[in-house]
Amino acid sequence: MSGEQVRNRAGFAWYGKLSASCLVVLAVLVVTSLPDSEAAPRRKPVRKKPPEKKEEPLPPRFMVKSKPVDPVKQASALRSAEEIDRLVEANYKKYNVKPNPMTDDAQFLRRIYLDITGTIPTYRETKYFLASRHPDKRQRLIDRLLDSDGYASHYYNYWADVLRYTDRLNNNVDGAPYRQWIKQSLAENKPWDKMVSEMITAEGLIWENPATGYMQRDSGMPLDNMNNTVRIFLGTRIGCAQCHDHPFDRWKQKEFYEMAAFTFGTSTRASGNDKRYYMEGDPNRRLRQEYQDLDQDEKDRRRNQGRFNRMIRVNMMVVNDQANRKIRLPHDYAYSDAKPKSVVEPKTIFGEAVVVKPGETPREAFARWMVSKNNPRFAKTIANRLWKQTFGRGQIEPVDDMMDDTVAENPELMKHLEAEMKRLNFDMKEYLRILYNTKTYQRQASTEDVPLSEYYHFPGPVLRRMTAEQAWDSFLTLAVVKPEEYRELPAEMETEIISVDLNKASAREVLDADEQKREEIDRTRYKREKKYKYKGQLLARASELPSPVSPSHFLRTFGQSDRELISASSDSGSVPQVLFMFNGPVTHMMLEKGSTIYNNVIESKSLKEGIEVVFMTILNRYPDSDELKLAMEEIETNGAAGYGNVIWALVNTREFLFIQ
Repeated sequence: MSGEQVRNRAGFAWYGKLSASCLVVLAVLVVTSLPDSEAAPRRKPVRKKPPEKKEEPLPPRFMVKSKPVDPVKQASALRSAEEIDRLVEANYKKYNVKPNPMTDDAQFLRRIYLDITGTIPTYRETKYFLASRHPDKRQRLIDRLLDSDGYASHYYNYWADVLRYTDRLNNNVDGAPYRQWIKQSLAENKPWDKMVSEMITAEGLIWENPATGYMQRDSGMPLDNMNNTVRIFLGTRIGCAQCHDHPFDRWKQKEFYEMAAFTFGTSTRASGNDKRYYMEGDPNRRLRQEYQDLDQDEKDRRRNQGRFNRMIRVNMMVVNDQANRKIRLPHDYAYSDAKPKSVVEPKTIFGEAVVVKPGETPREAFARWMVSKNNPRFAKTIANRLWKQTFGRGQIEPVDDMMDDTVAENPELMKHLEAEMKRLNFDMKEYLRILYNTKTYQRQASTEDVPLSEYYHFPGPVLRRMTAEQAWDSFLTLAVVKPEEYRELPAEMETEIISVDLNKASAREVLDADEQKREEIDRTRYKREKKYKYKGQLLARASELPSPVSPSHFLRTFGQSDRELISASSDSGSVPQVLFMFNGPVTHMMLEKGSTIYNNVIESKSLKEGIEVVFMTILNRYPDSDELKLAMEEIETNGAAGYGNVIWALVNTREFLFIQ
């Protein structure tokens, strides 16, 4: 079957077709450095380069990585995948649904790379996979990609959106240690229940215990923190009950406060009078007085004051539990089951009752209850979230608004998915391995638009536009030879400078530490970024860029959220996106000498091979006969500029931006 026939059957005839009109529109956007079509590309004489100074090798991206899958787990995953297919196919019969055809190798290859690593495969990866005749090549590719660094990079982007990660978690705390902890946890395949428990119970300074970043994100807002926690990890919205009984669910205002009582005693800042941390009294007061006595002129004193104060505050941002801090109902509490301003004791809203054990904080008891296999919504929520991440649609929608009467699209399937998550002890990689090996996942995508109010019976995954991060990382794959090479500075580097023992430090030492931080960190960052910048753009994977990036950046234009709300990213189209694709710096850079696609084309030995290289690099498939003919005519007519027109046309097709 030709590529055109496959796309017609899947409803993609208009998605990827390389049309003459598209080439005409883009003809002004050319790259004259690409090879001429009339002869094989000529290579320039190799010149000897002066010896380069050796740089210190970077440490491994992840210090600990998960082990490759063992045969026993692999066999178990395949059996579970078959059971999922059986349950899905039962619904096909029940609702008279015609399943989509299976993907061809090119469609599968592109989809699995985007879904696991967040970027399209390279030309060589594409060529190797399409040429392979191994009967288990899909299964082997899934295993290899799940064990790659790309998995942690891509799924970090997903969880950063869910967890609302920002580089400045609050006014005082830099989030880098927390960010790198999330990545490391994914890379080593830390079980989800352990990961969540660590976030909920972590205490101390963020550089001592990076998981405290979760609590620091809602510093000073304990009620909002509880609302976000239940929504993210238990798929339930109880926020309305913060102010009044929930109008659409059974939660009462008192029940919300009973839940909040578990974590209300948790503070994100140590009091200067807390003897657990400051035996010599309030360091804030002492150091501020010392600062006034430092030998500085008045101008320097005013300029340095803010930085000095922040250095003190950041070293006092200690997540800790205060046993005597109790939550009370609001003064305007209007219900008959309790009096306004009365103290509320911790109590869970569903599932088993939890008792705070001797020596255990209420927060630790809450975490124990939350991640328990007996919790009716914890395993179900993560199983449903990852199902949606894989198929584009949850078994339960929305994924974070479950109610007592919520019914999954396929109740038997949802029950099986939840049971599998528990059987796997919350191993997310093994769970995803099962989903990716299903026939359901490996079917062609559905182009029909099914409203969330209607059930979707999964004749195949839902057609999805790339996320902003997938689009950015895919452009880098086309343009940059080693896009994964750049890595953000290790959080430990800044920690060594800003960590100050406030019990012993003098005001001068605090001020000098801040000065060293600004000079050393900024100098190192500038030196590293300079090598990887193109027209002011840092050419690094989305997971290594600031979070969030500036509003004018490609990522924000294509829908990356500002991380103020849970899962607030967008895949909607816009005019600025079109302009970025047509004439933005990211699309220009891939047509310049030395880019990945340039290097691939320059090595081709004929016009036909050059066109095939372009298609396999951008769309990860061979061109069909019509596309090959049209591209050859364009290049024969316009010479080297024709290559640029073909490349520009392909990256501006919907086939490039959508996950088939």
